[in-house]
Formats: sequence, C-alpha cells, structure tokens
Amino acid sequence: PSERALSKKRNATGFLMIGLLGLVPASAFLAWGESRSSASNAALIYLTVPIITALLASMILNERMTLARWASLLVSLVGVLILSDFDWRHLQLTSSKYLLGNILVLLACASSSFYNVYCKELLRRFTPLEVLIYGYILAFVASVPVVLCVERFSLAAIRDFRPSTWLALVVLSALSWGLAMVLWMFLLKRLDVSQASISIYLLPFLGVLISAVTLKEKVTTTMAVGGLVTMAGTILVTATEPTSL
Repeated sequence: PSERALSKKRNATGFLMIGLLGLVPASAFLAWGESRSSASNAALIYLTVPIITALLASMILNERMTLARWASLLVSLVGVLILSDFDWRHLQLTSSKYLLGNILVLLACASSSFYNVYCKELLRRFTPLEVLIYGYILAFVASVPVVLCVERFSLAAIRDFRPSTWLALVVLSALSWGLAMVLWMFLLKRLDVSQASISIYLLPFLGVLISAVTLKEKVTTTMAVGGLVTMAGTILVTATEPTSL
C-alpha cells in the first residue's frame, strides 16, 4: 500500500510528469502546430511517435530494442507511407513558412511518447484506470491557465456551440479519450512500450477501413497494400517475441 501512496515522492513526481510534460504539451503543441503547418507535414511528422517512444523507452526504462522490434517498426512505417500516399513534392518540412508549426508538432510527438513511457513506469504500481484518471485530473488543472491566458477562452464561446459540436465532444470523450485510452493502458501494462507503440501505425489503416464502412469511401489498391504491409509489421513483433496478454 505504501508503494501506491500518492503522497510518496516517486508517485507524485510520476503523475506530475505525465500530466505536465505528457498530456498538456502533447495536446497543446499539436493543436498549435497543426494550425501553423500543413496537413501533410503534420501527418508525416506524427509518424515519428513510435520511433521516439522506442528510443525513450530504451533510455528511461532500459527496454532492449531487439532486431525484430526495429524490423517491425521499419516495415510498419513503410506500410503507412504506402497507405498514406504522401505527395512528396509538396512536403515543406524545412520551409520557413511552416518551420515553427513543424517544430511544435514534433514536440507534441515527443510529449506523447514521453507520456507513454512514463505511464509504463506508473503501471507497475497502479491500475490502468488509476493512471489514466489521475493523469487527466492533473492535466485538466494545468490546462486551465493555458486556455484562459493563451487561448483567451470565454464562457460565452460555449453558449455558441452547436448540437453537433456537443455530440462530437461526447463521442471523443467516450471513445477516444475514454475507451480507447483504457484499452491502450491495458495493452501498455502487458507489453513493453516499444512493442505496444508499433500498433500506433495501425491507426491510418483502421481509419481507412472505418471510412469505407461508414462513409462508403473507396479503398484503393495502394491503400490495401499499405494496410497489409503495416499489419505484417505489427504481427512480426508479436509473433517473434513473447507477451503476457
């Protein structure tokens, strides 16, 4: 019980880290970065999350990056690049116009990776739901000054929200920030961070499948090939290394 006490310096520091250095900057930097960068730039930069996560896990948690894990990362990354079909001619990663935005998106990626890694350390003593809720509470408290001072948010703006806006917030809260994060913590508790992070590359493929089902969007051959390559990469690491799932 004493190991789980929130007043214990190690635990208090851990939750402050995931709240102040993980959740808040990951969301704020991404929002500010995307508004100052192009969609293509931001999408490409965000593909660095599993790689940064693997590097941080190696440094902070002393996780061993095996050949299978690096191979899985590479194969999955190639699959996502095929799936996304980037227009490389119009990417402007070093353009002065988008440089600040690109840097902010990269910082958001680093913060997200740091959050994943430090959550793994806390999951050794706390349940997935505890880590999630305590982190959210601290992030909420820390984000209030940012919203009021930087974003100039006012209560009047809330009154102008349309029903569709409220519906979107409810869906995001229940699915993206709720159920999806609980499942992610469940996965993170049972796998090494570097193993779990590779599954992030499945998001674009799942997005394509969901769009095809709900919006009747066409799945091209390139998308299908990219999705299969991405799946092969994620299967590689789970098939070659033992897990506790």
